[in-house]
Amino acid sequence: MRQILELQPNLHVLEVTQPEFTVRSVAVIGERYAVLWDTLTGAGDMAAFEPAIGTKPFHVVYSHADWDHVWGTNGFSRPPLDIIGHKACLRRFDEDVAMTLCDMQLAEPGKWDDIELIPPNLVFSSRMSLDLGGITLELHHLPGHSPDCIVGWIPQWGVLLGGDAIETPLPVAHDPGFLADWLDSLETWANNGDVKRAISAHGSIKGRESLDSTVDYLRRLIAGDDIEFESELDDFYRGAHQKNLELARGGDQGDD
Repeated sequence: MRQILELQPNLHVLEVTQPEFTVRSVAVIGERYAVLWDTLTGAGDMAAFEPAIGTKPFHVVYSHADWDHVWGTNGFSRPPLDIIGHKACLRRFDEDVAMTLCDMQLAEPGKWDDIELIPPNLVFSSRMSLDLGGITLELHHLPGHSPDCIVGWIPQWGVLLGGDAIETPLPVAHDPGFLADWLDSLETWANNGDVKRAISAHGSIKGRESLDSTVDYLRRLIAGDDIEFESELDDFYRGAHQKNLELARGGDQGDD
């Protein structure tokens, strides 16, 4: 199922529901150019955005190279100006991205046959800025969920695009070595009073909820505090939380 929401003029989100989760892409539309933030799970996903951007030239930005964020890039009726990602995102296309596709094609024959893996052709290391005409999208490297994660900042609107760097009810960690810096970086954004809305790829898009919730969770996780949730976790997040706890404890042990 696909659903488009207009959060404000020239800011749209496209939500795609898979059996186990919902993931979203964002269209940011300036006076001269547009950006499509992530291309989701398959070639059919991005067609839903085309009425919003019309004939405007557009960039694609990958928040990171996980499959549910980059598999729809071959679905556009016309090519983007560039496909932008962190340099670690490009490396992942030579490493785990193709292996993930192979594994999923073997697990579900026929379902993923239309996927064409298209890596970024324009990469950056720390920060990059895109002038879209009237608004600017700043791209900032923020490793945590994965080494190639980035966030996008639209200062004119006070909007932070979080990808998987922020998430409700909890973020998913894979490497204990990223936890402290991940928290430090997000605390900097959380302390920025200009941030009015944070849009995560999974979870809440209400105000700053996903940003503030992620900071609180990571802070408690690293400190070893008990973590309570407002509602019962589903199977996916229950498992993710348990793995996060194990990673955090393992990271503490490795520092002794």
